[in-house]
Amino acid sequence: MKKNISILVLFVVLSASVFAQGINLSAGGGALFDWSGNNGIKVESLGISGYSGNRNTSIGGYLFFDAAYAELDVSFAYGFISGVLEGDFSGGGNSTDDMKGNMTQLGFSLLGKYPIDMGGFTLFPLLGINYNLVLSAKNNDGDDYNGNSNYKASDWSQFGFLAGLGADFNLTNALYLRAEGMFQLRLPSKIFNDAADVFSGASATLGAGPRFKVGVGYKF
Repeated sequence: MKKNISILVLFVVLSASVFAQGINLSAGGGALFDWSGNNGIKVESLGISGYSGNRNTSIGGYLFFDAAYAELDVSFAYGFISGVLEGDFSGGGNSTDDMKGNMTQLGFSLLGKYPIDMGGFTLFPLLGINYNLVLSAKNNDGDDYNGNSNYKASDWSQFGFLAGLGADFNLTNALYLRAEGMFQLRLPSKIFNDAADVFSGASATLGAGPRFKVGVGYKF
């Protein structure tokens, strides 16, 4: 919990310093799609060779605040979780159905961007950070997804790095359509970091996948 609070405070401080400039402010909202795979642990030791982890396919909505060279967004998403077992782990007796679940997530992103006027629209490269705070994590039977009372849903939370491209298309003098496509690398969650510590020669893996957003903004 202290780690989550510290990260959120960092986002607030960074965002406040950026938006205090008050340059070309705008705000809006829209829909997002986020797919993250390769979240888990890999073991190559003591005759064991395998991977255990999950994939998270999330859909949701977001609000964004823009200041010409920076964008802050806050999102809420529902994630469909699918467990993955490969190598020696695949003989552990876990079925695909047992490893499926869902998560509700609150996301915070702070992105730096450089707008380039292309005539009919504005193009901008994006680079920034994201924190995915997991609010709940359940399997398909409604039980805790991790099946371990020693962990909380927030222990699935992950910090990530984003890079990609976006574009604004003017609809009126004040309204515009915004589309963004990014690639995200996510650091391992506490649960997978702890799991890697249990096995000799194990390491937690980086999550990776695309993130797409489409929304409508209003210029103040």
